[in-house]
Formats: sequence, C-alpha cells, structure tokens
Amino acid sequence: MTKAKLAVIVAVVVLVVAAIVGIAGGRLPWAGGSAGDRCDIPDKVSGELAGVGAVSVVEQGFTQDQNGAVSVGAVLANTGKDVAYHTKVTFRLFDGSHTELPEAGGSPLTVEVPVIMPGQRIGTGEGTYRSKTKVASVEIGIGSVTWVPQDAVGGFSPVTAKYVRTARFNPRIPTSVDIHYLETSTNCRDLDSRTTAVLFRDTAGKLVGGGVASPDTPIVFRDEQGHDLGGETQRPATPSCARGQRETWIVPPTGGPSTADDTRTEIYPYCDFSST
Repeated sequence: MTKAKLAVIVAVVVLVVAAIVGIAGGRLPWAGGSAGDRCDIPDKVSGELAGVGAVSVVEQGFTQDQNGAVSVGAVLANTGKDVAYHTKVTFRLFDGSHTELPEAGGSPLTVEVPVIMPGQRIGTGEGTYRSKTKVASVEIGIGSVTWVPQDAVGGFSPVTAKYVRTARFNPRIPTSVDIHYLETSTNCRDLDSRTTAVLFRDTAGKLVGGGVASPDTPIVFRDEQGHDLGGETQRPATPSCARGQRETWIVPPTGGPSTADDTRTEIYPYCDFSST
C-alpha cells in the first residue's frame, strides 16, 4: 500500500471517528466514557419487602367541607438508609364513636408512593366524599414497602415542584381548583409519571388536606348550564417527570379545602423508574 493511499484511509477514519464522537456528545461510546457521561439510573429496580429502615407519618390533617368532600393529607419520612420503593399508604375515616367509614366495598383509601429516598420527606393524600356522615378522625397507615439499596438507583434524585398559582373557573364552586406548578428534573433521563400529590395548609401552616391526581391532563370546566368556563386545552411541551423543566397542572378530584391558603400549597411529583 502506498503512503498516499494510507494517508487517505487514515483521514477517512479520523473523520468518521470525529463524527461519531460529535454525535455521542464528545465521548467514545464503545469506551463507555466517564461516569459523568453515562446515565446510571436503571430502568427497573428490585429489592426486598423486609429491609433496614422505616417510613413514618410525621404530619397529617384533614378537612370535611359542607359539600361532604373530605380532603386528607400527610407528610411521610424515610428514616432508613435504603430507598423505600412502592410504599403503600392507607387512609381510614372514622365517625365520633370511632366507627370506621370505609369506601364502597369496605376497602380503605389507598395511595402508592413510588420512591422515597433515605432522609427524604414527601407529601401524600387522598380525597373522598361522606355527605351523610361527619368525619371525626382519620388514621393513616404504612403498608408494604420494598427496600432497595441506594446504590441500586444510580444518580436518581427526586423531581421537585414549585407552586405557581391556583385557578377557580367556577365561582359557584370555589373548592374546584386547577393548580399550576413548575416542575424540575435534574435526572439524566426521562422518568415515568405515576401521579402528583398536593398538600393544602391553612394560613397558620396547619395541614388541612391533600390529594393525588394525574398531571398534564386536559380539562374543560363548565357551569351548571353546561357553558364552558375555561380550562386546560394544551398539554405542556414535555410531560411530567421528563428531564428539564416545565409548567404543568393538576386538578384534584375532590378539589381543595375551603380553609386552604393557596400560597402554602405544596406539590410532590410521583416519578418512577418505569411504568411497570
């Protein structure tokens, strides 16, 4: 092979490598790159139901409005060294004689929190109706938890949310709320959105309720005559739990308590590693 032909081949190889490196973001994909270049958040995680750690309820509160809507909120804390995965939370309602007021079918209200990192506090809640019975107390229990070693979730970090505003499209139903928030994910890949939790507090900061709802969902509010009052017609540019930042919203099915101070609203996106 002549030197001229060898020079041409070398030049072609250099150009191809340069193009691949450019596409790969400045690293050699077959070499794996540095730890900072790779996304080490797994698609799936596995753990044990019995593990070192505990999830506890550190704060709770509820409100029953005149229309019978019951809004229950709680703050959970993971005091262990492992990741609490798919934590099941139950909400039980009782009357003044401590007789349970179960849901239809006899089952309690249940919410699943996808991920609670060690040392993290996270909000959860649920809403329902008891139009004929006064709710006197609520008990919140922690059910099954799968414990996962922290190094098994890679560089995962909780997705955060900052409250933006609350809209009320029907003045005759002020507890019907459309809550906007700014969500931020610093994770190296998109995650799967389960739901989003909201906590409500009064002007003194007391927890007065909560709930969960699917974010990003288009909705139209109507009055009693069926006239459109407004709503959400366009989904955000990127879905909840995707990388980056977006403004999005949730509409809690049972609304917000009448005693809630909008400015104290707290939002907690429930993001998971996969949809399964």
